Amino acid sequence: MNSQNKPLDAMSSPTNSHNPTNYFTMKQCLRDIVSERQHPIAIHAADDIYQQSSRDKDPKELFEKTANWMSNIRSTALNESQQNLFADEIHNATIRAIFGSNMIEGAGLGYEITDQLCRKTFAGEDVEGDNLHELYSLQPDLKEMPVQKIWHGRNEVVQHAKAFQHIIHAFVTEKQDLSEDLIKETHRILAEGVPISLRDGSEIPPEEYGGIYRTVIVGAGSTNFTVPKFVPAKMKEMCENLKEELSVAEEKKTIDPFSVAAKYSLEFVTIHPFQDGNGRLCRMILNAILCRYAGIIIPIGEHGEEREEYINIKKRSSETMEGHGEYAVFVLRKAFTRVRDLKKKLAGKSKEK
Repeated sequence: MNSQNKPLDAMSSPTNSHNPTNYFTMKQCLRDIVSERQHPIAIHAADDIYQQSSRDKDPKELFEKTANWMSNIRSTALNESQQNLFADEIHNATIRAIFGSNMIEGAGLGYEITDQLCRKTFAGEDVEGDNLHELYSLQPDLKEMPVQKIWHGRNEVVQHAKAFQHIIHAFVTEKQDLSEDLIKETHRILAEGVPISLRDGSEIPPEEYGGIYRTVIVGAGSTNFTVPKFVPAKMKEMCENLKEELSVAEEKKTIDPFSVAAKYSLEFVTIHPFQDGNGRLCRMILNAILCRYAGIIIPIGEHGEEREEYINIKKRSSETMEGHGEYAVFVLRKAFTRVRDLKKKLAGKSKEK
């Protein structure tokens, strides 16, 4: 039965969908990385990376405050209430990150539905057979949308959540390398059940592009990404360089997670290795690095003004080829806000047993 013929009261996720890792395992890992004992790498700013603009505070000041707050959080023994709050903050930030990332690409559905589907997915609950009328109650304007489009948007949310969970579990919990294989598998999960709709009305099924490097030329506006025949070599080089940079950081026990995350997520999207889903995956790569080395997830794209700023930064970077400095400042500002808010909330829970 195709999506056009599905009954209104039952919408199914892909039949062979990825079996998600129990989210408690990830939450426990995320609690552990705030401890110096579990995460001994110190945070220091990379030299001459951050480009200051007229609207930004001094990046050096932002970095020092963020790093000091993170160090304080790591060195503090958290009580059970604080640990639960920390895990919930990461959980909520991940959902917001998925929603914002989808909004940048014009994918997914509204926040209320995204929140509900992500929570079910992260909890390992069965998300098959969702009630369409329940989705209508969460987002009434869906009634004006074709059922096939709702089903497509819903699958985009569910698969995004599963892909996000997969890369966090592999790279953060299991400490795997961010290898080509891991990136390809994460993309395969992201694409599952989500065909690419072409202008002529035809579709490219997920089996023909999910986790597979593209063989066609793609671009965005005036930007043309890496020529297909060079994609495998560029991806191999990127993953090897990241592995080497992280190995050196772990050996020296010092890292600038904001610069590293910005650098490699930007390099990934510049290569644009897949036919679709590159933007969402680049932000998963960004957050996987931040999660492992800074203990945070930063949502990007929840609001229109922020989406516009983010897109313009990426556009300027591809046009000028001047590196990731402006994007690193953007990431640092987002991290500053996340860590500041987390610090305040943990302080409010400090006296609870």
